[in-house]
Parts: sequence; C-alpha cells; structure tokens
Amino acid sequence: MEGSARSRPAMVGFRPARLAAVELGGTTLRVAIAKGLPTNIVTRATFVCDVPEATLGKVRAWLACQTFDALGVASFGPIEPRPSQPKYGFITTTPKPGWRDVDVLGGLGAFAFGVPVVFDTDVNAPAVSEFRAAAAVDESLTSCAYITIGTGVGVGLVVSGLPVHGMLHPEGGHCPMPAAPGDTWCCPLDLAIPNGVEAYVSAPALASRAGVSQAELATLSDSDPMWEYTAYYLAVLCANLVLLTSVERIVIGGGVMARASLYPKVRAQLLAILNGYLQLDQLTHAGVNEFIVPPAHGADAGLVGALTMAHDALAAAHEARRRARSRTLSSPFSWGVALGAALLVGVQVGRKLR
Repeated sequence: MEGSARSRPAMVGFRPARLAAVELGGTTLRVAIAKGLPTNIVTRATFVCDVPEATLGKVRAWLACQTFDALGVASFGPIEPRPSQPKYGFITTTPKPGWRDVDVLGGLGAFAFGVPVVFDTDVNAPAVSEFRAAAAVDESLTSCAYITIGTGVGVGLVVSGLPVHGMLHPEGGHCPMPAAPGDTWCCPLDLAIPNGVEAYVSAPALASRAGVSQAELATLSDSDPMWEYTAYYLAVLCANLVLLTSVERIVIGGGVMARASLYPKVRAQLLAILNGYLQLDQLTHAGVNEFIVPPAHGADAGLVGALTMAHDALAAAHEARRRARSRTLSSPFSWGVALGAALLVGVQVGRKLR
C-alpha cells in the first residue's frame, strides 16, 4: 500500500537521505535532522518562538550548518500552504502578536538551500505521520484526525490517505462550542471566535480559568472539576469530527494532553454525546480506547510529521525527474538524436577499420 511504500528509507544515490524539519509552534520552535526515515532523528535543537526576524534567523543559521536533501516546515496558522498563491509560505491571520503576515519560508531562507521544500500546518503534518503509523498496522485505514492542545488548538485531517486542504486547511480548533452543562465561565482571551474550542481548552484559557500560570497547570489535581469541562469540549470536537468526516481514528496530542487522565474522560464524554446513534465497533466502550489515542510518536509527533513531509517531497522530486527523463528518452527527437549519434560512431569506426 501507499503508506508502507512511503515508510521505506529515503535514498540519494547509494546513501540514506538526510531530512530536515522545522516545527514552528506558538511557544517554541523545534528543528531536527533525520537520516533515511522520518523517525530516525540524529540531531535536534529548540528555540524560543520570539519576534519573527530573530527567531527565524536563528533557525536559518542552524540549518545552514547542516547537510540535508529536503526540508519540511510545519507551522501554527492560519498559513498559506498553496504553492500557486503569492503568499505561499506565509503565516497569515494569526492572532499571535508580531506574527501576522510573516514570510516563514523567506525568513528561513528555505529556497536558498537548493532542496525540495514543503510547507503545511503543524497539525496536518503529524496527521499524515500518525496516519501512516496506524496504517502500517491496519492497512484498511484511510483516514485520521490529529488534534493538538497547547498554546492553541489545531486540527489536522487526513482523508483517503491525503491531508485535507480545500480552500486553505482545516481550522477545527476554532469550531464554536456550546457551553457545557453548568459551565458559566467566560474566556477573557481576545480571540476572533470567542466561543471556539481554543477558548475553552487551550493552555492559556485553562490557566485563566484556574487562576494560575500555564506552567502551574501541571500541578493541578486530576480531580479538579475543570478537567471534566475540558474533556466535554474535546469530546464535542471529536463528535463533530465523527459526524462530519466519519474519520476512523482521532489522535490527540500537545502539552495539555500530557495529563493522561484526560483520555478516558474524553472517550466517556464522546460516547455519552453520541448516545448510541452510530453502531460501530470504534464507538463502543471497548473500541473507543483504540479510536481516541495519544500520538504514536509521542512528543515528537510534530517533528516526525515535518520530517515525513520532507521525505515525501524528496520522493516526489525523484519521481518528477524520472518522468522527465522518461519523456525525453521516449520522444521522436531523442530517438533521432540517438540514432544519428550511433550512425556517426559507426561511420567513424568504419573509417578507422579501413
């Protein structure tokens, strides 16, 4: 199948390819080099996501010290992922201060490295790699959603084995949410969609609700009622994904989900919300444990996703060159040139023999 084929080590000639990744998150920016396979990370670094020019400049300098054959860049959004558009490679309408309309690929000097480059969201990228990991076990799988819960909330979606883009890319982290029964709290954050998922479950929203810093969220007890509300809102998001896309697997990662007790709460809330409407194995008390899961690649889900994009970009570049050579060799002009050259060589050899 396509997924297993793409899990083979990427090669350049007779050596394993070196793949580069940039994962641009709302708080930190991570970079890595992998050898052959996206999961085979051989070096990495982390930078604070500060002002764009300084942050991207540090990453550009780091990349310039590396050797690599393809580059995958996965960024928080909204972004412009369509190569045909003038702002391809930009972060566009993000609420993150200072990062609106920032040319990420330009700031990284991505095209100056002379290698294939691909740009997508920091959730579409891990959605692809998580899908591939699951499809390697279950070849019938065709779809997967990846949700990250951290500084922001994002949703990546793979359908029929490919990441969804459509008009732009999914922005499920901002889907409007009905208030949970009994929840009277109002998010004070300045968000474009004030009742979206991010307003209820992002790290800044949770810290505001609890009256603590984001760093202190980890110290809260699992029994804090806030986590039941968090699970409810995540379960509503999962229910919408199930009902709208019929997705076969939902992976939830990000810093907030380091609290492992959230997973069983989300699963239970999802089953309660769907209320038996869909009679499917995945939506039973036994099956839901394999339907809503943590990332197979753990905390490296975003990096492995970006490296997977680099892996695929290199494979696509190799295939494009192969097809170009094939077209050249199959053209009448090429055969005429080859025949003419052969005749000329024959004449020259014949003269020497005489």
